[in-house]
Amino acid sequence: MICVGRLSDLLAVIKRNVDEVDTLVSRYGVNELISDYVLLNAILHMLQVAIQALIDMGSHIMVEKDLKAPSTYSEIPIYLSQTGVISGDDSKVFRRMIGFRNVLVHNYSQVSIDVLREILAEALYRDLLRIALKLYDYAVSNNIDA
Repeated sequence: MICVGRLSDLLAVIKRNVDEVDTLVSRYGVNELISDYVLLNAILHMLQVAIQALIDMGSHIMVEKDLKAPSTYSEIPIYLSQTGVISGDDSKVFRRMIGFRNVLVHNYSQVSIDVLREILAEALYRDLLRIALKLYDYAVSNNIDA
């Protein structure tokens, strides 16, 4: 059985990475982050790790709720939405995050700088923490713990 302690650890990973991206965006600005190879890769790595932690949170909740095991990561937000854990809108955002992560991990194509610029400029990465908090609150309120 997955414990809230594990979900708490994953939430902490997401929070730290989102906070660090916020710090870097504030310190350097979007254009400098994107143009600096090391900073760009640091940002991409932090986003990838945070998205994976969110996927893991969703997966753990599904296991605890005895939901059908997903065949792909992109099914996780769909099932979570269908069972009322997250909204349909959050499911769409979560699926886009998973798609972005897949591009990063599998090099399906080069990361679109325009997409990354939008994610950073509009602070869309903060949706990671917002959805993670919803998953965590759901877990706590539904006694998904040890």
